[in-house]
Amino acid sequence: MSDILVKARSFMLTHARLLERRLFEVRFEGQSPVVVGNVVRAYQNDDGGLGHALEPDIRCPESQPLLTSFGLGALEEAGYRDVGFAASICNYLKSVSGENGLVSFFTESAYQSPVASHWINYTISPGLNPTADICGLLHYQGVEDEWLTLATGTCSKILVEDPPFEAHALLCAARLAEYIPDKVMAENLLDAIATALPRARFFKIDVSSEAYGLTPLHFARKPDSICRPLFTQSQIDSHLEVLTKHQLPDGGWPINWKAPGPSSEMEWRGRLTLEAISRLSDYGVIKV
Repeated sequence: MSDILVKARSFMLTHARLLERRLFEVRFEGQSPVVVGNVVRAYQNDDGGLGHALEPDIRCPESQPLLTSFGLGALEEAGYRDVGFAASICNYLKSVSGENGLVSFFTESAYQSPVASHWINYTISPGLNPTADICGLLHYQGVEDEWLTLATGTCSKILVEDPPFEAHALLCAARLAEYIPDKVMAENLLDAIATALPRARFFKIDVSSEAYGLTPLHFARKPDSICRPLFTQSQIDSHLEVLTKHQLPDGGWPINWKAPGPSSEMEWRGRLTLEAISRLSDYGVIKV
């Protein structure tokens, strides 16, 4: 193992929660993806949605769309498919969606528990984020459902006709483009992302910026990602170099926003550390 990975592993074992430790084991130690599926199932509530602070900035036990998206993303990251489990989530999503299928980040019940400060004044409204992300992840699982068909159509129409100039929404669009069965629509979505991303709020192409934002490595997680052609090799290499330098002496990577508390901060650091070493490994910067 590289020194970067050895230090990161020590950080994960010391500070990360079970989900990210299991993902680390699958990614770097040959563990079966089933172990990640077992962890994610533990976050499911009786209504079919996922809760229990699965997204560390929202500490509520109740099901929330954003937490559900986070859990489905973990399954995709592990390469684990369970169409039955994924399909069981759709009734919950339908129950919290509008007539067009769009869902919001969370419902009012989220505010009955601690949340990160950047969520406090958030106006709850359905949108592409997280709907498009959830749709893409359900398509990855092979789900067929009326809600998914409706929501996918709504998201695709919005993205093609009026793409958002906000990086997080475009990242959700990238997930949909990656896994939507209609490959012609996938190309249309990619074109929309390519048009909007350079001017999008929270997109950080400048490697010298310390501000919060999404970089090319969020959109091109792997060399074969659908969004990889949107960036030059020089842009990818520059962000990989900066990512390497951001590892802290304790082996983990930092967050640059205020979490609800120490546990949430460490859960996020475990998440970002896993993401960092995964990107560095996928692009060949570190060797396993």
